[in-house]
Amino acid sequence: MKISEKFKMMKENQELQCKSRGRLLLLHCFSLLATVFVVHLFLQWTQNDLDAGMVVNFVFAWHTEKFLISTGVLVTLGLWIWALVGNIRLANALLLLAGGILGMATYEKMLQRNEPVYPSDLKMLTEATFLLEMLNGPTLAVLIFALMALLAFGFFSLRRSQTTVKLGWKSRVLMFVATSLALGYAGQFQQEGNLLKKAYDRTAYWIPYSQQMNYYNTGFVAGFLYNLSAAPMEMPADYSQEKIDELKVIYQQFADEINAERTAVLPETNVIYIMNESFADPLELEGLDLRSDPIPFTRALMDKSYSGELLSQGYGGGTANIEFEALTGFSMEPFAANITTPYTQFLSSQADFPSVVSRLEEAGFRTTAIHPYNTTMYKRLENYETLGFDSFLYEDTMTHTDKLDTNPYISDAAAYAEITAILKASEEKDFIHLVTMQNHTPYQDKYTVTPSAAETGVASQTIRNYLQDLKYSDQALAALLAALQEWDEPTVVVFWGDHWPSVFGEDLYALNTIQNMHETPMFIYSNTEEVQKDLGVTSPIYFFPEVLELSGSRVTAFEALLMALQEQVPAFEKTLYVDGDTGEYVSSREGLSEQARSLLADYDLIQYDTTTGNRYAESNGFFRIID
Repeated sequence: MKISEKFKMMKENQELQCKSRGRLLLLHCFSLLATVFVVHLFLQWTQNDLDAGMVVNFVFAWHTEKFLISTGVLVTLGLWIWALVGNIRLANALLLLAGGILGMATYEKMLQRNEPVYPSDLKMLTEATFLLEMLNGPTLAVLIFALMALLAFGFFSLRRSQTTVKLGWKSRVLMFVATSLALGYAGQFQQEGNLLKKAYDRTAYWIPYSQQMNYYNTGFVAGFLYNLSAAPMEMPADYSQEKIDELKVIYQQFADEINAERTAVLPETNVIYIMNESFADPLELEGLDLRSDPIPFTRALMDKSYSGELLSQGYGGGTANIEFEALTGFSMEPFAANITTPYTQFLSSQADFPSVVSRLEEAGFRTTAIHPYNTTMYKRLENYETLGFDSFLYEDTMTHTDKLDTNPYISDAAAYAEITAILKASEEKDFIHLVTMQNHTPYQDKYTVTPSAAETGVASQTIRNYLQDLKYSDQALAALLAALQEWDEPTVVVFWGDHWPSVFGEDLYALNTIQNMHETPMFIYSNTEEVQKDLGVTSPIYFFPEVLELSGSRVTAFEALLMALQEQVPAFEKTLYVDGDTGEYVSSREGLSEQARSLLADYDLIQYDTTTGNRYAESNGFFRIID
């Protein structure tokens, strides 16, 4: 054979090999895409209680765009694995294995707790044996079968190809770097301006208060990304350990001055927090001429106790944010704009967090949280552990679960009965935190008997249902405080409405000021002494310092900072600041005095240090009583 012919044959063989390699690479890419698609469907299936119909509707009817974006995220993950291991079969197998395990975990968690898997749950992979022990036999068998089917699909999809194309090291490095950068960027999902989140935002309706619904509404991948931790605050320019230590000296000196006048090292009293769902005062509304008072007991009590109006961060919702402020002493105002719900965005990923709960638990109090609903709302199960509660009672573990009429929620009276039962059974001092549900939306057809239009002056049946809610709440509160008045242990109750409901509609809202629609009743009651104090408009962060004042108890440096801040800024949220000098609202920090801005800057430093920084304040005793 001539040399020219041999050269021609070699060239043809090279071209064939090149074409064959190209076809094989295309087949590998197709197999990866197919694997990702199956894994994605599996994750949706396990999240939706193995309901194939819901998966089909999600993918092809309801949320196709979000599903495609999420598929792109999973393809990027698959390419990263391929670049890492260099073998497409192994990459597909690992992707299927990871997706299968994650799907099994999702199904079981939804079954046991009505919650999807969060990024913070991945740390539980180190407890795989414990997790498997939680599965019952039939469930374990079904999910293992599904996992094996997934793996079989992965290997079968490549059965026709006896060889694989090995990626060159340059290609692997390039693909690894590119996909690592892409996944790293996806990991910044909660950072302001993130383009991936913006792509989802075109069609996504995020539901921060219920991650079960959030995952249903946006899909597993989008819901998972939404729950990645986010940096709560930007670092102040002067943040350092030296600055935090300097603040400790300043506010400890202020605390020492306060404590010199107080006899009790710690509150010698039970402390009860009651955050009452949607409890507001309709008599304060312009444009609503009520003919009867739905909360006469509460109104009379506020005239002879520590009382005022709470400046609520939310309207029509946002319960967990108000709760976060009350339990931690940290306001929503300094947080970055992308932090809408601390409970779901960063708190649950913390191992612990300084709070009223941890402060009292260290002092020997038994700490109990009660929420007469399920545990899915705002990740309360995880967050209550982080905050330091000893126990958490919810609808499945409460003893008292009575409901009123056709109201679907456990009544205030039943929730208050749970409080008194805990007090009677406890030998220690108690801190009990209750978040009620009776007054929660929806209000249509909530009661078969409501005050009439003639009695109330209100034509709307829906509004009259809400008024009936308030009436029942007021009666239940009267019964609780009557029982505590007879109780032989000193007890302080902090009561507040978390936010206004949106039941009154936009027209009535427009007749009132924004400030009006963010102010709800609050009071602090003691069963041992009757002391009246007008708190004016206040913020939840100031509740515990007021409890310490009422009980004559000593304060920490942090509580001293709060007391100093309260004098200058009695209440504040974003765009709503009460000037301590004038009592008037201003719309920004710039409208406050120089001293107020300086105190807010100190407060920012402590909040940044605790939520985002290095927690120097915890180390130097900022949150502890110094003897």
